[in-house]
Amino acid sequence: MSITDAQAAHFRRLGFFFLPNPHGGEAMREVDRRQRQRAAEWEQRQWPAGFNRLACQFLMLGETALQLVEKPELVEAACRLLECDRVHVGACGLGDASHLISEDGRPWRQVHWHADGGPEARQVSLRTALDRHDPGNAPLRVLPGTHLRPKDEVAEELMQLELASGQHDEAPKLCFSRHPSEVEVVLDPRWTLVWTPSCWHATGVKTAAGARRAMSWNYYPVGGRRRDLEAVKHIFADSWEGWTESRRQLWGMVP
Repeated sequence: MSITDAQAAHFRRLGFFFLPNPHGGEAMREVDRRQRQRAAEWEQRQWPAGFNRLACQFLMLGETALQLVEKPELVEAACRLLECDRVHVGACGLGDASHLISEDGRPWRQVHWHADGGPEARQVSLRTALDRHDPGNAPLRVLPGTHLRPKDEVAEELMQLELASGQHDEAPKLCFSRHPSEVEVVLDPRWTLVWTPSCWHATGVKTAAGARRAMSWNYYPVGGRRRDLEAVKHIFADSWEGWTESRRQLWGMVP
Protein backbone atom coordinates (compact mmCIF):
# COMPACT_ATOMS: atom_id res chain seq x y z
CA MET A 1 0.00 0.00 0.00
CA SER A 2 1.36 3.38 -0.98
CA ILE A 3 -0.11 6.84 -0.55
CA THR A 4 0.19 9.35 -3.36
CA ASP A 5 1.09 12.99 -2.92
CA ALA A 6 -2.43 13.89 -4.07
CA GLN A 7 -4.00 11.68 -1.39
CA ALA A 8 -1.77 13.15 1.31
CA ALA A 9 -2.69 16.67 0.17
CA HIS A 10 -6.40 15.78 0.17
CA PHE A 11 -6.08 14.47 3.73
CA ARG A 12 -4.39 17.63 4.96
CA ARG A 13 -6.79 19.97 3.17
CA LEU A 14 -10.15 18.16 3.52
CA GLY A 15 -9.43 15.58 6.23
CA PHE A 16 -9.99 12.26 4.45
CA PHE A 17 -9.40 9.96 1.47
CA PHE A 18 -10.12 6.34 0.56
CA LEU A 19 -7.91 3.31 0.00
CA PRO A 20 -8.82 -0.16 -1.21
CA ASN A 21 -9.23 -2.29 1.91
CA PRO A 22 -5.58 -2.93 2.93
CA HIS A 23 -6.31 -5.83 5.28
CA GLY A 24 -7.15 -8.56 2.77
CA GLY A 25 -10.07 -10.96 2.53
CA GLU A 26 -8.65 -13.61 4.85
CA ALA A 27 -7.98 -11.11 7.63
CA MET A 28 -11.45 -9.58 7.29
CA ARG A 29 -13.06 -13.01 7.49
CA GLU A 30 -11.07 -13.71 10.64
CA VAL A 31 -12.18 -10.42 12.19
CA ASP A 32 -15.79 -11.23 11.34
CA ARG A 33 -15.49 -14.73 12.79
CA ARG A 34 -13.84 -13.61 16.02
CA GLN A 35 -16.25 -10.71 16.53
CA ARG A 36 -19.28 -12.96 16.19
CA GLN A 37 -17.68 -15.63 18.37
CA ARG A 38 -17.01 -13.25 21.27
CA ALA A 39 -19.92 -10.82 20.92
CA ALA A 40 -22.03 -12.40 23.68
CA GLU A 41 -19.10 -12.43 26.10
CA TRP A 42 -18.37 -8.77 25.34
CA GLU A 43 -22.02 -7.80 25.89
CA GLN A 44 -22.26 -9.56 29.25
CA ARG A 45 -18.88 -8.59 30.65
CA GLN A 46 -18.64 -5.82 33.23
CA TRP A 47 -15.83 -3.55 32.06
CA PRO A 48 -13.96 -1.23 34.46
CA ALA A 49 -15.32 2.30 34.73
CA GLY A 50 -13.97 4.61 32.08
CA PHE A 51 -13.20 1.92 29.52
CA ASN A 52 -14.52 2.45 26.00
CA ARG A 53 -16.65 -0.62 25.27
CA LEU A 54 -15.99 -0.59 21.53
CA ALA A 55 -12.25 -0.49 22.20
CA CYS A 56 -12.65 -3.56 24.40
CA GLN A 57 -14.49 -5.39 21.64
CA PHE A 58 -11.68 -4.63 19.19
CA LEU A 59 -8.99 -5.74 21.63
CA MET A 60 -10.87 -8.99 22.28
CA LEU A 61 -9.81 -10.01 18.77
CA GLY A 62 -6.48 -10.77 20.45
CA GLU A 63 -3.41 -11.20 18.28
CA THR A 64 -5.52 -10.51 15.19
CA ALA A 65 -6.12 -6.93 16.38
CA LEU A 66 -2.46 -6.38 17.19
CA GLN A 67 -1.31 -7.58 13.78
CA LEU A 68 -3.82 -5.43 11.90
CA VAL A 69 -2.63 -2.27 13.63
CA GLU A 70 1.05 -3.15 13.42
CA LYS A 71 1.26 -3.68 9.65
CA PRO A 72 4.42 -1.77 8.68
CA GLU A 73 2.85 -0.19 5.59
CA LEU A 74 0.01 1.29 7.68
CA VAL A 75 2.37 2.64 10.33
CA GLU A 76 4.58 4.12 7.62
CA ALA A 77 1.56 5.76 5.96
CA ALA A 78 0.46 7.26 9.29
CA CYS A 79 3.93 8.69 9.88
CA ARG A 80 3.88 10.27 6.44
CA LEU A 81 0.43 11.81 6.90
CA LEU A 82 1.31 13.14 10.35
CA GLU A 83 4.79 14.20 9.25
CA CYS A 84 6.56 12.48 12.12
CA ASP A 85 9.02 9.64 12.68
CA ARG A 86 7.01 7.63 15.20
CA VAL A 87 3.35 6.99 16.00
CA HIS A 88 1.34 5.11 18.60
CA VAL A 89 -2.25 3.88 18.81
CA GLY A 90 -4.29 5.99 21.22
CA ALA A 91 -7.83 4.87 20.40
CA CYS A 92 -9.48 1.89 18.72
CA GLY A 93 -12.88 0.30 18.35
CA LEU A 94 -15.00 -2.44 16.80
CA GLY A 95 -18.72 -2.96 16.65
CA ASP A 96 -21.94 -1.07 16.05
CA ALA A 97 -21.67 2.39 17.60
CA SER A 98 -25.38 2.98 17.06
CA HIS A 99 -26.06 0.54 19.91
CA LEU A 100 -24.38 2.93 22.33
CA ILE A 101 -26.24 6.13 21.43
CA SER A 102 -29.71 7.67 21.78
CA GLU A 103 -29.40 7.72 25.57
CA ASP A 104 -31.17 11.11 25.62
CA GLY A 105 -34.53 9.49 24.88
CA ARG A 106 -34.54 9.87 21.11
CA PRO A 107 -36.48 7.08 19.36
CA TRP A 108 -33.97 6.80 16.51
CA ARG A 109 -30.37 5.67 16.26
CA GLN A 110 -28.15 8.46 15.04
CA VAL A 111 -24.91 10.11 16.16
CA HIS A 112 -24.98 13.93 16.46
CA TRP A 113 -22.46 16.37 14.99
CA HIS A 114 -19.19 16.43 16.95
CA ALA A 115 -15.42 16.50 16.52
CA ASP A 116 -12.90 14.35 18.40
CA GLY A 117 -10.35 17.11 18.81
CA GLY A 118 -9.70 20.44 17.17
CA PRO A 119 -7.03 21.86 14.84
CA GLU A 120 -4.39 21.06 17.48
CA ALA A 121 -5.20 17.32 17.53
CA ARG A 122 -2.94 15.49 15.10
CA GLN A 123 -4.39 12.06 14.34
CA VAL A 124 -5.12 9.71 11.48
CA SER A 125 -7.79 7.02 11.71
CA LEU A 126 -8.39 3.96 9.53
CA ARG A 127 -12.08 3.00 9.41
CA THR A 128 -13.20 -0.23 7.71
CA ALA A 129 -16.76 -1.51 7.58
CA LEU A 130 -17.62 -5.14 8.23
CA ASP A 131 -21.15 -4.48 6.94
CA ARG A 132 -22.00 -2.03 4.16
CA HIS A 133 -23.06 1.36 5.56
CA ASP A 134 -25.81 2.25 3.10
CA PRO A 135 -27.95 5.41 3.42
CA GLY A 136 -30.41 3.47 5.61
CA ASN A 137 -27.61 2.01 7.73
CA ALA A 138 -26.50 5.20 9.50
CA PRO A 139 -23.62 6.17 7.19
CA LEU A 140 -20.91 8.47 8.47
CA ARG A 141 -21.37 12.13 7.51
CA VAL A 142 -18.17 14.19 7.33
CA LEU A 143 -17.82 17.95 7.04
CA PRO A 144 -14.63 18.32 4.98
CA GLY A 145 -11.95 20.75 6.08
CA THR A 146 -13.42 21.45 9.51
CA HIS A 147 -10.37 19.94 11.21
CA LEU A 148 -8.67 23.23 10.30
CA ARG A 149 -11.39 25.50 11.70
CA PRO A 150 -11.99 26.66 15.31
CA LYS A 151 -14.46 24.33 17.04
CA ASP A 152 -16.69 27.10 18.34
CA GLU A 153 -17.06 28.53 14.84
CA VAL A 154 -18.20 25.22 13.35
CA ALA A 155 -20.45 24.49 16.34
CA GLU A 156 -22.28 27.81 15.85
CA GLU A 157 -22.66 27.15 12.13
CA LEU A 158 -24.25 23.76 12.81
CA MET A 159 -26.49 25.24 15.51
CA GLN A 160 -27.85 27.85 13.11
CA LEU A 161 -28.62 25.15 10.53
CA GLU A 162 -30.36 23.12 13.23
CA LEU A 163 -32.49 26.10 14.28
CA ALA A 164 -33.34 26.77 10.64
CA SER A 165 -35.07 23.36 10.55
CA GLY A 166 -37.94 24.83 12.59
CA GLN A 167 -38.08 21.83 14.92
CA HIS A 168 -37.06 23.51 18.18
CA ASP A 169 -38.58 25.87 20.73
CA GLU A 170 -35.13 26.59 22.17
CA ALA A 171 -31.52 25.91 21.24
CA PRO A 172 -30.94 22.13 21.36
CA LYS A 173 -27.98 20.41 22.97
CA LEU A 174 -27.39 18.15 19.95
CA CYS A 175 -27.38 18.98 16.24
CA PHE A 176 -28.28 16.63 13.38
CA SER A 177 -29.40 18.84 10.47
CA ARG A 178 -27.85 18.51 7.04
CA HIS A 179 -24.97 20.79 6.12
CA PRO A 180 -24.68 21.85 2.46
CA SER A 181 -21.00 20.86 2.40
CA GLU A 182 -21.23 17.49 4.16
CA VAL A 183 -20.14 14.23 2.54
CA GLU A 184 -22.22 11.14 3.28
CA VAL A 185 -19.85 8.18 3.31
CA VAL A 186 -21.41 4.99 1.98
CA LEU A 187 -18.68 2.78 3.38
CA ASP A 188 -18.33 -0.58 1.69
CA PRO A 189 -16.03 -3.31 3.10
CA ARG A 190 -14.04 -3.12 -0.14
CA TRP A 191 -12.73 0.32 0.92
CA THR A 192 -11.08 1.87 3.97
CA LEU A 193 -11.63 5.47 5.00
CA VAL A 194 -8.42 7.22 6.05
CA TRP A 195 -9.41 10.39 7.92
CA THR A 196 -8.97 12.63 10.91
CA PRO A 197 -11.80 12.54 13.48
CA SER A 198 -10.91 16.16 14.18
CA CYS A 199 -13.20 16.79 11.20
CA TRP A 200 -16.76 17.37 12.38
CA HIS A 201 -18.84 14.29 11.75
CA ALA A 202 -22.21 12.72 12.46
CA THR A 203 -24.22 9.81 11.05
CA GLY A 204 -27.45 9.32 9.20
CA VAL A 205 -30.39 7.57 10.84
CA LYS A 206 -30.29 3.79 11.06
CA THR A 207 -33.52 2.51 9.55
CA ALA A 208 -32.26 -0.68 7.90
CA ALA A 209 -32.37 -4.02 9.67
CA GLY A 210 -29.17 -5.89 10.36
CA ALA A 211 -25.73 -5.05 11.66
CA ARG A 212 -23.74 -1.87 11.21
CA ARG A 213 -20.27 -2.98 12.28
CA ALA A 214 -16.99 -1.22 11.63
CA MET A 215 -13.49 -1.34 13.06
CA SER A 216 -11.12 1.57 13.40
CA TRP A 217 -8.04 2.77 15.18
CA ASN A 218 -6.24 6.10 15.45
CA TYR A 219 -2.53 6.72 15.15
CA TYR A 220 -1.00 9.71 16.96
CA PRO A 221 2.49 11.24 17.03
CA VAL A 222 4.54 11.14 20.22
CA GLY A 223 2.68 12.93 22.99
CA GLY A 224 -0.75 12.22 21.51
CA ARG A 225 -3.86 10.68 23.03
CA ARG A 226 -3.72 7.38 24.94
CA ARG A 227 -7.42 6.83 25.63
CA ASP A 228 -7.39 3.03 25.48
CA LEU A 229 -4.05 2.24 27.09
CA GLU A 230 -5.58 0.80 30.28
CA ALA A 231 -7.97 -1.33 28.24
CA VAL A 232 -4.99 -2.77 26.34
CA LYS A 233 -3.25 -3.66 29.61
CA HIS A 234 -6.47 -5.12 31.02
CA ILE A 235 -7.26 -7.39 28.08
CA PHE A 236 -3.66 -8.46 27.50
CA ALA A 237 -2.87 -8.66 31.21
CA ASP A 238 -1.15 -12.04 30.90
CA SER A 239 1.11 -11.08 28.04
CA TRP A 240 1.76 -7.36 27.56
CA GLU A 241 4.74 -7.17 29.91
CA GLY A 242 6.51 -9.66 27.66
CA TRP A 243 5.87 -7.76 24.45
CA THR A 244 8.76 -6.47 22.39
CA GLU A 245 9.83 -2.87 22.89
CA SER A 246 8.49 -1.92 19.45
CA ARG A 247 5.06 -3.43 20.16
CA ARG A 248 4.83 -1.71 23.54
CA GLN A 249 5.82 1.58 21.94
CA LEU A 250 3.21 1.29 19.19
CA TRP A 251 0.49 0.65 21.77
CA GLY A 252 1.43 3.69 23.78
CA MET A 253 3.17 1.96 26.69
CA VAL A 254 6.54 3.54 26.04
CA PRO A 255 6.89 7.37 26.07
